[in-house]
Amino acid sequence: MIRHLCRHVLALIVGLAGSSLMAAPQPGEYQIKAAYLINFARYMEWPAGRLPAGAVLRLCLLGRDPFGGSLLALEGRPVQGREVRFRQADSLDQALECHIVFVSGSEERRLGLILRGLSGRGVLSVSDIEGFAEAGGGIGMVTEDDRVRFDINQAALTRDGLRASSQLLRLGRQVFGTERGPR
Repeated sequence: MIRHLCRHVLALIVGLAGSSLMAAPQPGEYQIKAAYLINFARYMEWPAGRLPAGAVLRLCLLGRDPFGGSLLALEGRPVQGREVRFRQADSLDQALECHIVFVSGSEERRLGLILRGLSGRGVLSVSDIEGFAEAGGGIGMVTEDDRVRFDINQAALTRDGLRASSQLLRLGRQVFGTERGPR
């Protein structure tokens, strides 16, 4: 009888522990993408005139916010000895004041205009719009097999005066604009 009772108590404990683990919230897609943005900043080099030592790193969102506050949560985080500041960019002119610009899917119709406007200005452009890196953006995020991955357009980064570390290039799903072509 006591053995039977112990087994039930043990099963109840295991069941409760398992259900509490299952109930633990998993980070959402845009929380993960926000973390990627910070990591891109860690492995990217800007021209000294564009981002002097000790300057604030400005991370901006152009278009509707799919992040639900995840980008605002990055405010004040240190990256490469710089403090991250977040702002919503309401225009291309405001986006030009930023170091990293996430182009929201709401801006897909204006993508060509946006990329031309950011071109050569020392701004890392990132988006999850399909084909973003192939269209001339710096880094395109893709969801593949329920995982967030990214493509890098090396030619676009070079054009914009940016340099991605070899570690970041190795982690990219595809790297475009190299002499070898996509890998």
